[in-house]
Amino acid sequence: LTLLASPFAPHLGEECWSLLGHEDSLAYFPWPTYDEKQCVDSTVKIGVQVNGKKRGEMEIEKDASEETAKEMALALPRVAELTQGKELKKFIYRPGKIVNVVVGK
Repeated sequence: LTLLASPFAPHLGEECWSLLGHEDSLAYFPWPTYDEKQCVDSTVKIGVQVNGKKRGEMEIEKDASEETAKEMALALPRVAELTQGKELKKFIYRPGKIVNVVVGK
């Protein structure tokens, strides 16, 4: 962070750099490099629907199985309230996109 602030506030950057324990100047330190692996998210936030109406959201692994998604979706308080005592007719899961729970009356 100190290195990134140095072009805008060079004197402040140098002072912070020395406070962090570095003896040489900040100007001679290499600029940070971009790493694609650091920018990849392993989880996604997806919507959970009950009978086609959005009732909540959950954060789940991108490649989670249908069983995992079903457990997590049915554990949400609002979804559990709407499905309690009703027949689960269909469970639709699109990995990384949405979960839809269809219940009967």
